Amino acid sequence: MNKPDSAIEKIFRLAGRVQCEVTVGSRDSALTRFADNVISQNVSSSSRDFSVRLLDGGRSAKVSFNQADDASLKRAISSGLEILKKQKKDPELLPLAKPRPLQAGKDLYDRATAELTPVFRAEKAAELARACVKAGQTACGTVDNGCSELLIANNLGLFARWRESFVTHSVTVTDHDGSGWAEQTSHDAEGIDFGRLNETARAKAAASRRPRDPKPGRYTVVLEPQAAADLLSYMNAYSFGGQFYNEGRSFVCGKLGKRVLSPLLTLEDDFLGAAPGMPFDFEGQPRSKVTLVENGVLKAVVHDRRTAKKAKTPPTGHALPQPSYFGPLAINLAVKPGKDSLQDLIKGTERGILVTQFHYTNLLKPETMEMTGMTRNGTFMIENGRVAFPIKNMRFTQSMVEAFASIEAIGSEAELVPVWGNVSCPPMRLSGFNFSSVTRF
Repeated sequence: MNKPDSAIEKIFRLAGRVQCEVTVGSRDSALTRFADNVISQNVSSSSRDFSVRLLDGGRSAKVSFNQADDASLKRAISSGLEILKKQKKDPELLPLAKPRPLQAGKDLYDRATAELTPVFRAEKAAELARACVKAGQTACGTVDNGCSELLIANNLGLFARWRESFVTHSVTVTDHDGSGWAEQTSHDAEGIDFGRLNETARAKAAASRRPRDPKPGRYTVVLEPQAAADLLSYMNAYSFGGQFYNEGRSFVCGKLGKRVLSPLLTLEDDFLGAAPGMPFDFEGQPRSKVTLVENGVLKAVVHDRRTAKKAKTPPTGHALPQPSYFGPLAINLAVKPGKDSLQDLIKGTERGILVTQFHYTNLLKPETMEMTGMTRNGTFMIENGRVAFPIKNMRFTQSMVEAFASIEAIGSEAELVPVWGNVSCPPMRLSGFNFSSVTRF
């Protein structure tokens, strides 16, 4: 097993007899931004941030810093120890976690992706810009890439390290009063179909011209993966975490083992699954695969050590950086795909609305998962199984419990969407989705 680097060993010595946990987050990233069919920004950054948590006698303190020279380390830890002396005792404070065996995660680091050049990113932006100029359209967006590393260690012997690369291509195209959007994220640049994304955004923009005024009301909706993942991620964050469950603030409370959602919906969190990630949580504890929903039946919530102790159940390895007032969170979500393509979902809709993307999504009532938000960058009326015409954007006000109890079909092709972690999500068709108002654009 790898050993802590010299900076961490120095921190342990400076901490002395108190329990000490060190989290080191490193990130190298580069981004090319374009607007009005011209590259407007090319930047890169490299960072290394330390977070040190100190525990002693029921008290805890935390300090964060980004300099690792001897003087900076001594100053930061001395400050943390002084803060520690003045803290109130917390009767529920747990000692630091002891090391436990960790599974090997999927290899999500690709050096070529981490080191994509400005020329590579510029060429991808130029391909879209040339096509847009020729068609009288305007493109904006970003191509960004890099890698990140997380290291967690404590002076009880725990040491865990994870590294992964990333690349995202995000584009928005406008065509007079129409707009279209497409985005894809991957750990490997070979997994990004840049041409398909560009053409998707351009086609949506062209098809969105001269949108009509729809009427508010309840509609069947076909949600593309990004739209469905946006809604599911909120439901996950505020419903399937152990703290919300323990405090009675989740719709899941009192319903475990009951079919509450559509029998078509199966939702699991698995770092080795379709939305892979690191094999340990932010306490360095092993992540467990957890089935949250199985065929509409609520099966489980996720726990960190603190919420698990209160619930008198084993932890599942889903801690956020401690102390966490939000509690544990599932960050490797995957929806079990169905058998239909997106076009099949549309063909099966007599009258409804196709949604590309939501934005300004917000939670209104956690207990019923009532949410609001707006459509964006490609909203269309479906009639008799085909996309009939573009419509102006609409605001929804809808209980997500009711929405995901009303799934009529789930698509076969999932996409990885980076929201509240990662969500692998296919398109979906839902009935009775409530649009409460209409915009002017």
